[in-house]
Amino acid sequence: MTPTSTPTAHDSRRDSKTDLLEAARAVVKDRNEKVAAARLQPAVRKRVSFLTLLSLAGLLLILVQPSWLAGPKATPAESPAIREASLRLSMLRERQRVTDFAKRTGRLPTSLAEAGSSAPGLGYEELAEQQFRLFGQAGDSLLVLRSTDSMAHFLGNSLREIKNRGRP
Repeated sequence: MTPTSTPTAHDSRRDSKTDLLEAARAVVKDRNEKVAAARLQPAVRKRVSFLTLLSLAGLLLILVQPSWLAGPKATPAESPAIREASLRLSMLRERQRVTDFAKRTGRLPTSLAEAGSSAPGLGYEELAEQQFRLFGQAGDSLLVLRSTDSMAHFLGNSLREIKNRGRP
Protein backbone atom coordinates (compact mmCIF):
# COMPACT_ATOMS: atom_id res chain seq x y z
CA MET A 1 0.00 0.00 0.00
CA THR A 2 1.25 3.43 -0.85
CA PRO A 3 0.97 6.31 1.57
CA THR A 4 -1.17 8.35 -0.82
CA SER A 5 -3.71 5.75 -1.64
CA THR A 6 -5.14 4.91 1.77
CA PRO A 7 -6.22 7.39 4.34
CA THR A 8 -4.96 6.79 7.79
CA ALA A 9 -6.63 7.60 11.05
CA HIS A 10 -4.15 10.41 11.55
CA ASP A 11 -5.22 12.06 8.26
CA SER A 12 -8.91 11.89 9.11
CA ARG A 13 -8.25 13.62 12.44
CA ARG A 14 -6.33 16.36 10.67
CA ASP A 15 -9.21 16.90 8.23
CA SER A 16 -11.75 17.09 11.02
CA LYS A 17 -9.56 19.52 12.95
CA THR A 18 -9.16 21.68 9.86
CA ASP A 19 -12.90 21.59 9.28
CA LEU A 20 -13.56 22.52 12.90
CA LEU A 21 -11.04 25.38 12.71
CA GLU A 22 -12.60 26.73 9.53
CA ALA A 23 -16.09 26.47 11.03
CA ALA A 24 -14.93 28.32 14.16
CA ARG A 25 -13.33 31.03 12.05
CA ALA A 26 -16.56 31.41 10.04
CA VAL A 27 -18.60 31.71 13.26
CA VAL A 28 -16.21 34.35 14.66
CA LYS A 29 -16.24 36.27 11.37
CA ASP A 30 -20.04 36.14 11.22
CA ARG A 31 -20.32 37.33 14.82
CA ASN A 32 -17.86 40.22 14.17
CA GLU A 33 -19.87 41.32 11.11
CA LYS A 34 -23.10 41.29 13.14
CA VAL A 35 -21.48 43.35 15.92
CA ALA A 36 -20.15 45.88 13.39
CA ALA A 37 -23.57 46.17 11.76
CA ALA A 38 -25.21 46.63 15.15
CA ARG A 39 -22.76 49.44 15.97
CA LEU A 40 -23.50 51.25 12.69
CA GLN A 41 -27.29 51.16 13.01
CA PRO A 42 -27.55 53.64 15.94
CA ALA A 43 -25.13 56.01 14.19
CA VAL A 44 -27.16 55.84 10.99
CA ARG A 45 -30.38 56.37 12.93
CA LYS A 46 -28.90 59.38 14.71
CA ARG A 47 -27.74 60.87 11.41
CA VAL A 48 -31.12 60.33 9.74
CA SER A 49 -32.91 61.81 12.76
CA PHE A 50 -30.65 64.87 12.73
CA LEU A 51 -31.14 65.44 8.99
CA THR A 52 -34.91 65.03 9.38
CA LEU A 53 -35.00 67.61 12.18
CA LEU A 54 -32.84 69.98 10.17
CA SER A 55 -35.12 69.63 7.13
CA LEU A 56 -38.22 70.28 9.24
CA ALA A 57 -36.64 73.40 10.74
CA GLY A 58 -35.78 74.67 7.25
CA LEU A 59 -39.31 74.01 6.02
CA LEU A 60 -40.73 75.83 9.03
CA LEU A 61 -38.51 78.86 8.31
CA ILE A 62 -39.62 78.90 4.68
CA LEU A 63 -43.29 78.76 5.65
CA VAL A 64 -43.18 81.27 8.51
CA GLN A 65 -40.63 83.67 6.96
CA PRO A 66 -39.73 85.63 10.10
CA SER A 67 -38.83 89.28 9.56
CA TRP A 68 -35.30 88.79 10.90
CA LEU A 69 -34.66 86.35 8.05
CA ALA A 70 -36.86 87.50 5.16
CA GLY A 71 -36.81 91.23 5.90
CA PRO A 72 -39.79 93.49 6.36
CA LYS A 73 -43.02 92.60 4.57
CA ALA A 74 -43.35 96.03 2.94
CA THR A 75 -41.06 98.98 2.60
CA PRO A 76 -41.99 101.90 4.79
CA ALA A 77 -43.70 104.82 3.06
CA GLU A 78 -41.46 107.73 2.18
CA SER A 79 -41.95 110.91 4.08
CA PRO A 80 -43.11 114.02 2.18
CA ALA A 81 -39.63 115.55 2.63
CA ILE A 82 -37.98 112.52 0.99
CA ARG A 83 -40.48 112.51 -1.89
CA GLU A 84 -39.80 116.20 -2.50
CA ALA A 85 -36.02 115.72 -2.32
CA SER A 86 -36.22 112.82 -4.78
CA LEU A 87 -38.34 114.88 -7.15
CA ARG A 88 -35.85 117.77 -6.99
CA LEU A 89 -32.99 115.44 -7.94
CA SER A 90 -35.02 113.94 -10.79
CA MET A 91 -35.87 117.40 -12.11
CA LEU A 92 -32.19 118.39 -12.13
CA ARG A 93 -31.30 115.22 -14.03
CA GLU A 94 -34.03 115.89 -16.60
CA ARG A 95 -32.96 119.53 -16.96
CA GLN A 96 -29.49 118.25 -17.84
CA ARG A 97 -30.97 115.93 -20.49
CA VAL A 98 -32.85 118.81 -22.08
CA THR A 99 -29.72 121.01 -22.00
CA ASP A 100 -27.63 118.24 -23.57
CA PHE A 101 -30.27 117.74 -26.27
CA ALA A 102 -30.25 121.48 -27.04
CA LYS A 103 -26.43 121.49 -27.33
CA ARG A 104 -26.48 118.50 -29.69
CA THR A 105 -29.31 119.65 -31.96
CA GLY A 106 -29.27 123.43 -31.59
CA ARG A 107 -32.92 123.49 -30.53
CA LEU A 108 -35.04 122.60 -27.51
CA PRO A 109 -36.97 119.32 -27.60
CA THR A 110 -40.71 119.43 -28.09
CA SER A 111 -41.17 117.02 -25.15
CA LEU A 112 -39.18 115.36 -22.39
CA ALA A 113 -39.50 112.05 -24.22
CA GLU A 114 -37.69 113.55 -27.22
CA ALA A 115 -34.83 114.49 -24.91
CA GLY A 116 -34.63 110.85 -23.76
CA SER A 117 -36.53 111.16 -20.51
CA SER A 118 -38.85 108.52 -19.15
CA ALA A 119 -39.49 110.19 -15.78
CA PRO A 120 -43.17 109.92 -14.87
CA GLY A 121 -45.09 112.86 -13.48
CA LEU A 122 -42.83 115.62 -14.82
CA GLY A 123 -44.07 118.37 -17.06
CA TYR A 124 -42.04 120.36 -19.59
CA GLU A 125 -42.72 123.75 -21.08
CA GLU A 126 -40.68 125.62 -23.64
CA LEU A 127 -40.23 129.34 -22.92
CA ALA A 128 -38.91 132.23 -25.02
CA GLU A 129 -35.23 132.63 -25.98
CA GLN A 130 -34.14 128.96 -25.70
CA GLN A 131 -35.33 128.70 -22.11
CA PHE A 132 -37.63 126.12 -20.57
CA ARG A 133 -39.06 124.99 -17.30
CA LEU A 134 -39.85 121.66 -15.69
CA PHE A 135 -42.57 121.12 -13.14
CA GLY A 136 -43.73 118.28 -10.93
CA GLN A 137 -45.84 117.69 -7.89
CA ALA A 138 -44.63 116.22 -4.60
CA GLY A 139 -47.53 115.85 -2.20
CA ASP A 140 -49.22 119.25 -1.92
CA SER A 141 -46.25 121.16 -3.35
CA LEU A 142 -45.76 122.11 -6.97
CA LEU A 143 -42.06 122.38 -7.82
CA VAL A 144 -40.88 124.44 -10.77
CA LEU A 145 -37.33 124.37 -12.14
CA ARG A 146 -36.36 126.86 -14.83
CA SER A 147 -33.40 126.37 -17.12
CA THR A 148 -31.75 129.44 -15.55
CA ASP A 149 -32.25 128.48 -11.87
CA SER A 150 -29.27 127.79 -9.64
CA MET A 151 -28.75 124.12 -8.87
CA ALA A 152 -27.57 124.76 -5.29
CA HIS A 153 -30.53 127.03 -4.58
CA PHE A 154 -33.03 124.56 -6.09
CA LEU A 155 -31.60 121.56 -4.21
CA GLY A 156 -31.51 123.31 -0.84
CA ASN A 157 -31.24 120.63 1.85
CA SER A 158 -32.54 117.79 -0.37
CA LEU A 159 -29.27 115.86 -0.30
CA ARG A 160 -29.18 116.05 3.50
CA GLU A 161 -32.78 114.80 3.67
CA ILE A 162 -31.97 111.80 1.51
CA LYS A 163 -28.76 111.09 3.38
CA ASN A 164 -30.57 111.08 6.73
CA ARG A 165 -33.50 109.01 5.47
CA GLY A 166 -34.80 106.63 8.12
CA ARG A 167 -32.99 108.31 11.00
CA PRO A 168 -34.97 110.00 13.75
